[in-house]
This record gives sequence, structure tokens and C-alpha cells, in this order.
Amino acid sequence: MNKVVLQFWEESIRGKSPIQDGCSIHLDTQERIKYINSIYDGRNENNIPDEYERTVGDELVAFIEDSLFEKLTKDKSIRIYQHQFKNLLNMSELIIKETI
Repeated sequence: MNKVVLQFWEESIRGKSPIQDGCSIHLDTQERIKYINSIYDGRNENNIPDEYERTVGDELVAFIEDSLFEKLTKDKSIRIYQHQFKNLLNMSELIIKETI
């Protein structure tokens, strides 16, 4: 298993309650920050879309299996949607540690 940084996400739709939207995994904290900035780029108080993703909580330490880590070393950050996240957890290919 390989140590990574994990960030949870939720989807927000105007007029509805937010829903869980999986997570993203990153090689390190710097890659996490770069990824979040790329998602939030262009948003401000005057430019918030009706539907958007947003982070939930702080970064966490996670561990992933080798083949996913190989892809991560190439991409630096990977978005994992809710159904994929549940599958990875159920197959023990992703393990989350409580705190960083």
C-alpha cells in the first residue's frame, strides 16, 4: 500500500441539499492544493454556478494499492467519484487513516 493525500468532495445544486461526490487523491499536499485551485479557478462571490463541486473537510492520509498508485504518480491527482470510492473501499484497495 502507498501513502497518499485524500480530499472528500460534495456536489452542490442550488435549491437542493449537497450530496456526497467521492474524493480526490493526490501525491502530496502541494498537488492537492493545485488540484483544488484548478477546480475553484474563476469562482468568486459574484460567479457561483448553479451546480458545482466543493471540498468537504481537511485532507486525510490514505493508502492505495500499487496499480492505482502507478497511475497517480503519472497524473499527480486523480478524481474518484462516489461509486468508484465505495468500490475501492469494499475491495480494500483504498484505506483511510483518521488524521494527517
